[in-house]
Amino acid sequence: MNNGLIFSSPPKKDKGEWPTPVRQTVRNLKREGKSQREIVAQTSLPRTLIRRILRQESSRRARKKKAPKPHLMSIREIRRCIRYLSKDWSTRRPSFEQLRTHLGVQASARTIRRELRRAGYRRCIACPRPFISRKQAKKRLAFAMEHRWWGTSDYALHREDGKQGGDWRKVVWSDEATFEAGKCGRI
Repeated sequence: MNNGLIFSSPPKKDKGEWPTPVRQTVRNLKREGKSQREIVAQTSLPRTLIRRILRQESSRRARKKKAPKPHLMSIREIRRCIRYLSKDWSTRRPSFEQLRTHLGVQASARTIRRELRRAGYRRCIACPRPFISRKQAKKRLAFAMEHRWWGTSDYALHREDGKQGGDWRKVVWSDEATFEAGKCGRI
């Protein structure tokens, strides 16, 4: 048998592993009924290598790997959880354990949390709205009522004190802003 795969000198190893054609050649010669001594003579490979190749069921690269663990939640269940949680404010509040019992998911609360995080869903505390006191609200309303006619031709007619009207186009606005923080009561 001379199929071009018989080597006169030992081939180089690829990352510590003999190339697959060598293994295939050795196995084919064994199937043809050749002894290990005859295979050594034809291929010029070391006898220990030939013995090792014949002992193995398959090449090292085709060795069975550890089977991956199956996911405890299907993609459909994960999407259903995200749809439920994203529905409105009241459905975002329950814990993962309450979510598990409500939707009837078999996985644990920790698994639900991990799978939702892997899917890109994350929970966070909503940022509170700026605190406005009653005094500030009254001041804002008074300012709005006082300047509601600015920029219109009717402003001068409706002004009670008889002064000239204002024009918003002549007001220069800056980027500066002031904020007042107060205690926000939790519900």
